[in-house]
Amino acid sequence: MVTNKKIFLGYKLNLLLNAKLKKYKNFSFCKHTTYGCGGCAKFGYFPKNILQAKKAYDLCKNSNYVILGAGSNVLASDKPFNGSVICLKKLSGIYKVNNNTICCLSGTSVGKLLYYCVKNSLSGLEYLSGIPATIGGLAYMNGGSDNTYICNNVKKIKLYNGKILNFNNEQCNYTYKHSTMCDINCVILSVYLKVERVENQNLVKDKIKYYLNKRKNLPKGKSCGCVFKNVNGISAGKIIQEANLKISKMGNAYISDAHHNFIINCGSSSNDVKFLIDYIKKQVYLKFKIKLSEEVKYIGDFNDFNG
Repeated sequence: MVTNKKIFLGYKLNLLLNAKLKKYKNFSFCKHTTYGCGGCAKFGYFPKNILQAKKAYDLCKNSNYVILGAGSNVLASDKPFNGSVICLKKLSGIYKVNNNTICCLSGTSVGKLLYYCVKNSLSGLEYLSGIPATIGGLAYMNGGSDNTYICNNVKKIKLYNGKILNFNNEQCNYTYKHSTMCDINCVILSVYLKVERVENQNLVKDKIKYYLNKRKNLPKGKSCGCVFKNVNGISAGKIIQEANLKISKMGNAYISDAHHNFIINCGSSSNDVKFLIDYIKKQVYLKFKIKLSEEVKYIGDFNDFNG
């Protein structure tokens, strides 16, 4: 028997799936990145379901575009971006596949994922606690913390590049802060993650508290997290600290004393951040002959640093 409630829920689901994808003018990088700076893109899309995400990609694939999740690992130029942004932060949702697998839509935040894990007594992802990112973004760049990375949990990635593709873990070719998805044009639609069922949700809560406690002394303020990749297992923050840089601030951007791999933005100019990044790279190379490589991804064109 089909109840009125089921008919209503089915109607709402149909409306959601067939809702028209909206195209917004003047997408603000300042409002949609954790650095809180940058100019505007010509257009922006905020898909709310997989059909809309595919549509957005089809509209943008032959032009200049970027894909964002939470915007926590990017620095956008102050200059206008003559292209489009596909922002996936509204593409959110989680469902159980089986007893040791869940599927997350790519815009699902870490906070929502861990709330789901606590509620359903699922362990194995607690190390992500406190990371201001979406699951799609973490799967894209093999993010993680405490020397544990999401590649350890990824079972399958569903992506779209004009057609649906399913990459197993091996096909993702995960390495340090990198994956196959970094090298191809595609949009990540969903991520299938390995989890472990536990008897008591308090076990999950306790692990989350443990990892949050480890992160509590990380710098506060607007940043992208760690700017540079570690070098052969050596902390980039330690390398920067030992370089004893003469300059630790440019404009309204400064190196955090709490963690030297964090650059904090207190203003509105991305150039301040970019110049400080370039200065750090130059000084570290001059002192140690070490070439630092950025984790942060750049969007748009930046002025040249001549310092």
